[in-house]
Amino acid sequence: AAQPHNPANTISLETDHVNSFRNFAPELPEMRARAAKINTDVGLHVSEIEPGLFFVTDLVYQSAFIVTDDGIVVLDAPPSFGPNLRKVIEQTAPEKPITHFILSHGHRDHNGGGHTFGDVPNLEVVAAAGVTEPALEGVLTPTRTFVESLDLTVGGVEIELQTTRFHTENADVMIYLPREKFLMAIDSITPGEVPFMNFGATTDVNAYFQSFDTFLAYDFNHFLSGHVSVLGNRQDVITARDYAFDVRDTVFGLMRNFDNLVMEGLQAVEFQNANLAYRYAMEGIRDDCASQIIDRWDTTLSVADLWADSHCETALLYAIMH
Repeated sequence: AAQPHNPANTISLETDHVNSFRNFAPELPEMRARAAKINTDVGLHVSEIEPGLFFVTDLVYQSAFIVTDDGIVVLDAPPSFGPNLRKVIEQTAPEKPITHFILSHGHRDHNGGGHTFGDVPNLEVVAAAGVTEPALEGVLTPTRTFVESLDLTVGGVEIELQTTRFHTENADVMIYLPREKFLMAIDSITPGEVPFMNFGATTDVNAYFQSFDTFLAYDFNHFLSGHVSVLGNRQDVITARDYAFDVRDTVFGLMRNFDNLVMEGLQAVEFQNANLAYRYAMEGIRDDCASQIIDRWDTTLSVADLWADSHCETALLYAIMH
């Protein structure tokens, strides 16, 4: 049986271990019902979500491409399916040239498959300035860069690019198609689930919290966030915002007892090991937060018991410093 109120720091594959994987809750049926299914002979799911706009996933990573009157625009190429992405593009629109490749950011796990498109003649590779420095394996070198924003029109399709911060160490690029009401913001949320650890491995947790207002200022129906097999929507962003803010506010509320916990720890170690006392206090706040968050969210978002402790710890470190 699941034990959602006791998140483990480690996971064991032994069925009788106190931290056995069997003690974690399965993914929610509502989330599984939304999961994409493989529908190609190359192990990908491909679906036309708006006329000419195709969503692609291998059920772990996501990308998209746009078929325009002038050619095809590729939006990210994860290394897990870069070669097969090119195959399905050529199968979908065999008479169209690939003209543009737009990078959401320079991380290898989302664009390390870009090398598959490296031999495309006259390919325009678009990225925010500096996002591919240092160059990572497989990530294409941009031929066109911008600092804050860039508006493109390719074959009658409007594409708006805007830099922001919520994940990477330099700049994230939001990719917006106003006619299609499509917004792409990679490594932001995971629809149907709580975020990956450390709020999607963000390098700036406050920027992550602020990003939700930025996303929701756009008029969108489709939200491509880069992970899991589910293509998100506006409600997914709102739910993810409410979860993140609940974690933050819970930690901030618990911080009122932080100094008392530190003193308890110091007294227990007879003031001989301040680091141990400090860790005791941090773990107390983290675990209390995680228990509350799991209790409130385990029937709304999947894998809350897997990552809530990480989110609480991330918010805690922010709270300590601010």
